[in-house]
Amino acid sequence: MSRHHRLSAACFGELTRGGGGAAAIAELRAGQRSRLMLLLRALTDFASSHPQLPGPLPAPREAWELLIKAERRSPPSVERLLLHPPVGAWLSRCLRRLRDMAREEEQEPAVPLWLETGYLHTVAASAALLAGTDFRIVVGVRDGGVMLPALGFVDLAGCESSLAEIVADGAGGRTVRAGSHTVPLPPDLTRDAEGWHALRRLRGRHPIHPCSPCLDDLDPYRDFLRPTAPERLSEPEARRWQEHFQGAWRLVTRQENVDPAGVADCLMSVVPVRYPARAEFFSASSPEAYGCVLLNPPADAATLAASLIHEAQHVKLSALLDLVPLMHGGMEEIHYAPWRADPRPLRGLLHGVYAFLGVTAFWQAHRRAVRGEAARAADFEFALRRAQTFQGLRTLREHAELTALGDRFLRGLEEKLAPWLAEPVPEGPQRAAEDINLDHRLLHRLHHLRPDPRPTGLWAKAWREGGPPPAARPATTLRVSRTAVAARPALVRMRLRDPAGFALLREKPQEHPFGGEGGEGGAHAPARADLDWAAGDTAAALDGYRDRLAERPDDLPAWSGLALTLPAGPAKDALLAGPELVLAVHRALRDPAGAGPDPVALARWIGTRR
Repeated sequence: MSRHHRLSAACFGELTRGGGGAAAIAELRAGQRSRLMLLLRALTDFASSHPQLPGPLPAPREAWELLIKAERRSPPSVERLLLHPPVGAWLSRCLRRLRDMAREEEQEPAVPLWLETGYLHTVAASAALLAGTDFRIVVGVRDGGVMLPALGFVDLAGCESSLAEIVADGAGGRTVRAGSHTVPLPPDLTRDAEGWHALRRLRGRHPIHPCSPCLDDLDPYRDFLRPTAPERLSEPEARRWQEHFQGAWRLVTRQENVDPAGVADCLMSVVPVRYPARAEFFSASSPEAYGCVLLNPPADAATLAASLIHEAQHVKLSALLDLVPLMHGGMEEIHYAPWRADPRPLRGLLHGVYAFLGVTAFWQAHRRAVRGEAARAADFEFALRRAQTFQGLRTLREHAELTALGDRFLRGLEEKLAPWLAEPVPEGPQRAAEDINLDHRLLHRLHHLRPDPRPTGLWAKAWREGGPPPAARPATTLRVSRTAVAARPALVRMRLRDPAGFALLREKPQEHPFGGEGGEGGAHAPARADLDWAAGDTAAALDGYRDRLAERPDDLPAWSGLALTLPAGPAKDALLAGPELVLAVHRALRDPAGAGPDPVALARWIGTRR
């Protein structure tokens, strides 16, 4: 491990344009390897002196010494383990847990401390197996077996022992013993065998830019949001994921705005998850799990391709920020994020800008390669994402305290985006993108902006007395609150991509559940007003939103829908300029039963005050 990592000017230059090929990613990966090795050593030292450790396991230093032995024999084997995403997720989680215990802040643990830190022993065992080193080590049994990171899961179903011994001898024998159970490991660890579930891989086949991340359904730390027991995909499910991935990877390699080789080298593992009640596709990555992408079952190849590029951009920027400071601070205040329901710190905005620049790049190329409905959908995504990226860049320019390199980085992104902002987009997709961006901004204000209660009360008093609105508008405060996600963006996407399916949904919403793949994972019938709005029937949508607010006056997506569907005039002006004020006054005027004035009449009255 070198004492210092230096980022070449060529690598930094590629990254400032949103790109980064194999050589650039290799520089970033080298930095990640060193960072993870330092964290692993820190964990070993911390755990070695902890009074509750090692529990029934061997001392942490025994695992560390086995890891070093494996590295001396085969450095690539240890690098493969260090860069395996669950290892990074586990390291961060375990170090936080040890820190919280030292501060006496830990909550009731779900997993004993010795078993959580004992993942170190399985990391060392995997490294030794990959390196072909003879060894013997005792490890913990968890979730009915032993996970060997980056390799697979030893199934010890029915075994009551909390410990297992892994032995590899010079004769080529490799076994796992726990109580009366003995599982011989197969010669080829990439294939399933009795008692052994191999870690699968996805294959993005391409003659120049192949991509083969793990399809991880086994490791307890594969989902960096929460530890998860193994949930083995069936063979048909695994085949569907392979089909989805191959179709998406074909599209990634067809575009030239973001280097496919760099994207491939950023994608270390794909983790299937099922987060319910999502009308739109979900993906996520984390700087703590380098190269990991969490994905809900994908809807279509183009959406998955854009998401792979999106998450690869996050992976690149996270690794870059570990080597190069781009801004001072950046976590002290939060701002509107055009792509998120919640406000974000400036560092989060930088991540979003970089990720959505990559997404914009994908749709810019893809829309030129498709025709018909696919082209209309791609035009919409391109128009939507370029506007969001531009808004994020503008906020960073106004508020971020950039370093010299950070300023250069942002200038590179601005130069990359500039010609795309000038590209013409057909009127229908462009207007739809503008409406969705406006809807998003309105919902942000309704959820998170709070007018000062005292002057707001004066507005309510003026309404009750039949007078004009006060001259001064109340100051507002940003207060983050729980958000309700509107269905309108997903409905617009469906109308553009699948007009026939959207027509059926609008005609019989109860018979065609919306949300999740094939009606799975939180499927539901969308509200009639949202369907009417997405179809362009604003008169019907307006009536629907008024009915919803009469029944549920705190239905914030209905307030935003009201602003979108009102005809031009003072009421619309008031809701577009300050929806949070209209909502706050309405709340102040409600009677004990929750009934308030007509929202349109109130908005019209507020809109008379310029």
